[in-house]
Amino acid sequence: MDTMQYMSVFVDESREHLQNLNESLLLLEKEPENLKIVEEIFRSAHTLKGMAATMGFNRTTELTHNLENILDLIRNKKMAVSTEIVDLLFECLDILNLLTDEIIENNGKEESEIEYLVVQLEKMTKQKDSKKVPKKEKVKDKKQSGEEKQIQNLDVEFNEYEKQVLEEAKSKKMNNLIVNVTLDESCLLKAARVYMVFKSLEESGEIIKSLPTTEELEEEKFDSSFMIVFVTKEEKEKIQKNLLNISEIEKVEIQVINLEKKEEKQESNKKENKDKKEDKSKVKNKVTKTTHKATTTVRVDTEKLDLLMNLVAELVINKTRLSQLSIEHSLDDLSETLAHVDRVTGDLQSVVTQVRMVPIETVFNRFPRMIRDLSKNLNKEIDLIVEGKETELDRTVIDEIGDPLVHLLRNSIDHGIGTPEERKASGKTEKGRILLKAEHEGNNVVITISDNGKGIDTKVIGAKAVEKGLATQEEVDEMEKEEILKFIFNSGFSTAEKITNVSGRGVGMDVVRTKIELINGKIEMETELGKGTITKVKLPLTLAIIEALLVELKEETYAIPLANIVETVDVKKEEIKVVQGEKVILLRGEVVPVVNLGNALDVPEYEQKLQKDSYTLVIVKTGSKKLGLTVDHLIGQQEIVIKPLGKLFVGIKGITGATVLGNGEVALILDVLTLI
Repeated sequence: MDTMQYMSVFVDESREHLQNLNESLLLLEKEPENLKIVEEIFRSAHTLKGMAATMGFNRTTELTHNLENILDLIRNKKMAVSTEIVDLLFECLDILNLLTDEIIENNGKEESEIEYLVVQLEKMTKQKDSKKVPKKEKVKDKKQSGEEKQIQNLDVEFNEYEKQVLEEAKSKKMNNLIVNVTLDESCLLKAARVYMVFKSLEESGEIIKSLPTTEELEEEKFDSSFMIVFVTKEEKEKIQKNLLNISEIEKVEIQVINLEKKEEKQESNKKENKDKKEDKSKVKNKVTKTTHKATTTVRVDTEKLDLLMNLVAELVINKTRLSQLSIEHSLDDLSETLAHVDRVTGDLQSVVTQVRMVPIETVFNRFPRMIRDLSKNLNKEIDLIVEGKETELDRTVIDEIGDPLVHLLRNSIDHGIGTPEERKASGKTEKGRILLKAEHEGNNVVITISDNGKGIDTKVIGAKAVEKGLATQEEVDEMEKEEILKFIFNSGFSTAEKITNVSGRGVGMDVVRTKIELINGKIEMETELGKGTITKVKLPLTLAIIEALLVELKEETYAIPLANIVETVDVKKEEIKVVQGEKVILLRGEVVPVVNLGNALDVPEYEQKLQKDSYTLVIVKTGSKKLGLTVDHLIGQQEIVIKPLGKLFVGIKGITGATVLGNGEVALILDVLTLI
């Protein structure tokens, strides 16, 4: 069998299991006595081993097999979790990630050496071998007890609803069965096999419940076996035969349920199993309703999603063109049809945008491990608190935001959080705290990174700026704190006294600013010396299709993103005042600067006559700052498709991209942030 056809499935599944291993190991380090976490790690390692063995990736198989041996000792309480073991497990995880990368890059070839890790794992296992019960004795016990002992492991508690269903089935002379199915260790798509088992059973009876739950089975959160409570008129031998005909099923055990014994056992173990019963009692819906979920999700190549978004974008452009033709030629019938097309296009656009949305958790997941490793290297104690992981962003934005956040977090650790001794001396707790938070704010997502460290000394920043010739001492003295902090984002700017492998070269924050601005985002910093620093990154939800206001300057059309517009107003000439050489208006008690947009954008041969009696102003806002832009005419609100200007025009002040209008002309999209 050519297993390479399953490569994409293997890689996707491996990534999920490796991420689960990473998260679980971080939890295990905090709760070394929690055996549930060890079970979760064991399941992920075991599944990964089975998948790798099926695909023929021997190094991954060997390493995960040795990992299993250690985890088996821990879950059987024959070995305690120590810092040495956790460090070794993390090292194994890093190599497994590296092997997965090599499998992708080298067309299925693994190159990284695993021998030194295997030796260390085997050494740890051998130290505990003497405490193990010989395997032969265990096998002997099983043989002696026969089917009866195996069936004991299938015991399950029933709630009132389930007991009632089983009793009714018994009164109708139906068979109440517990079916335990064990999959082959080499089974690649476990969820698919589970679905086939459920489908086969549903043809001859009714499923009452399953352990693990159907949700956990669909998400493959089980080892290799699962249990189903089943009611049928068929004999158990026929059920067993049907299930064994399904490929990759290793074993099927079936037991007839004795409700009386179950009730006695429930009473005696009532207290002990209270929590378990509560969890199980929630599973009241028939599996026939939930098993269909397995087919409701599919993996889609991101390139196909990008292509779909481009097609929707072209549809939006052509819809706008048709609307314009309808108005020009007064075609009423076409207008009615277009109104329907407009609704459908809007719905389609909304769905495609949602499909492209990815939880920011995919980026945040890599940071707990990074914080753990860095804090150990720098001998610091740091707590990372993550909030808003479920917040969704466009996949394009997600792809670009990872590196800037890494730089910001590393800076917080290296420059912000002090050593336990330094923190204690300044009257703080020895353990530092970093908050990483994502939340929606209008059509944007705001990511906040705050620490309770030293804060930033703006005097040091100012002095360094003067030293590098970025400003004079007089200019620095007149600057606000926020303006001084902006020097941090200059290329080559660093206040670190020595260069380390964490920071000090002055390139990190420059990269942060550049990357964030490229995706139409912005970054702000607040700091208080001795108390900490807060960095806020504001990002657009999507980069593909936005609502914009079209305005006209001379014969040129420009688009202003609606998310930045507060309102539009007409003002009389006498309402525009001059303060310190700058034009301003008083808008409901607030002073708003006024900028002639045509002059600001250097529109050719543009001169707005000062003799005009009134002006049309578009009031735009970014953060807490407002600005009034004078325009010749307002064309109207429209959905626009953002197109990049190309490499030659990157960094043009005031322009963020372009769009194709309904008449085929190109309109530039204004970047309100750089204008302000």
